[in-house]
Amino acid sequence: MDSQLERLHYKMDWQDDYKRKLVSAEQAMKVVKSGDLVITPLPDQPSTLMEALSARGPELKNVTVSVSATSIDPGWAEPEMKESFNIYAELFIGSRVRPSMDEKRITYLPDLFSMRFKGIDEGRPESAKMRDYVFLTPLSTPDENGYCSFGGTMWNKRSYAKRARCVIGEIHKNAIRTYGTNFIHVSEIDYFVEPPVEPDLSQEEWEDIYKMFYKKSPEEILSKLKLSEPRSLRIIVDLGKTMGFVEAGNFVGPHVGLDDPTESAIGIAKYLKELIRDGDTIQAGVGRPSVFMVKLGVFDDKNDLGIHTEMGSPGITTLVKKGIATGKYKTLHPGKAIFSTFAGCDAEDYEFVDNNPAFEMYDSDYVANIKTTAKNDNMISMNNCLQIDLTGQINSESQFGNRMINGQGGQTELHIGAFLSRGGRAITLLPSTAMGGVSTIVPQMDEGALVTIPRHFADTIVTEHGIARLLDKTHRERAEELINVAHPDHRDYLREEAKKLFG
Repeated sequence: MDSQLERLHYKMDWQDDYKRKLVSAEQAMKVVKSGDLVITPLPDQPSTLMEALSARGPELKNVTVSVSATSIDPGWAEPEMKESFNIYAELFIGSRVRPSMDEKRITYLPDLFSMRFKGIDEGRPESAKMRDYVFLTPLSTPDENGYCSFGGTMWNKRSYAKRARCVIGEIHKNAIRTYGTNFIHVSEIDYFVEPPVEPDLSQEEWEDIYKMFYKKSPEEILSKLKLSEPRSLRIIVDLGKTMGFVEAGNFVGPHVGLDDPTESAIGIAKYLKELIRDGDTIQAGVGRPSVFMVKLGVFDDKNDLGIHTEMGSPGITTLVKKGIATGKYKTLHPGKAIFSTFAGCDAEDYEFVDNNPAFEMYDSDYVANIKTTAKNDNMISMNNCLQIDLTGQINSESQFGNRMINGQGGQTELHIGAFLSRGGRAITLLPSTAMGGVSTIVPQMDEGALVTIPRHFADTIVTEHGIARLLDKTHRERAEELINVAHPDHRDYLREEAKKLFG
């Protein structure tokens, strides 16, 4: 079997190459040896491969596995697997493995999209392990020229595949195709795995399943669908379980437009609208409240907007469809809407971008790169945070001190890139309270809190109570700006604390 699983490159036509590389998931996972590093991608994981790797746990030792916003935990984060697998999360944590983070059974890798491969490419000794890894990724079926697509969630998959010791592709037959660099040739993949036959479901039918999970238990859904638990539904089943036991509806709701905008989101949208100008190029995060901004009409009366964003959000493609986002004045990729992923978009978005030359997808280490983003004149970033202190330090990752809720994703880079852009503005969206009335604007960060954006790059903060402009302001002036947009119930306390801190 070992000889069968050596790296193979065939010079014959790609159809024969594909057939020779087609193996079962169990065969493919035999390439993983004790001590190896295995990378799994954001966020549509190759579930068949991951389950097959987890099943090998008893015969493996000290295999390191990277996960990012995974919706699947096939058991390798459980205490009894600690001798077999070391798990770390990078970029995003997600609710599926957050309990493991809380229990310190897994750890976090603080990195950036654009810097992830610096150590590998420059031969840094501290990055030696990263030069020898196995990459597992979902792929579309090959097209007539032998090219596979990474589907609607490219992110950094192509960049990982280009550097891996071994690349194993799990075929997802419904994956969309896009323009840009969202492709890889059969000759660049070492092994292919075709999962068991999946139900032939449209994007709308998959969305209906998500909606059902939003309101019902996985068992009820499977019963209604008259199914047991086929692997094709494993991701959704796991996601449903996560929703039920961790934070119901908080992940799926925004992604399929199920939940309604909060009053604070509506208020934030009103003020944000004042800051968007005709001809701006926009980037918006997918968390709350930014996920609601398109559907709340923030951009509807604007002209010739551009789009340069890591992620999509529900309805963002309608800006192109309606002629609002033409990209006419973009200084980088004019006339094109640029993405790394359409995760966060709805079914209508996916249908519109499939094979549509108005949209291009590129590797996230290019799209989110500070240098790339800053090349867009009038670049506007719109991202969320959990907490900001009176000096302007922005925390988007932790609560209650050092408890990590999520990673920074592309926020740090896109924020700074927009801040450095000529005519650009880095906007942070923040409901003034959370958790039943606790102020999100605080005198000082809690001990151990993580700073996602240093105060030197703090720019414009929007709450439902107004706009705080921090550029060129002293600590005392920043405190005044932020107190003016804090919830009225907390302003007196914040003023008292500001006087103690800044006089």
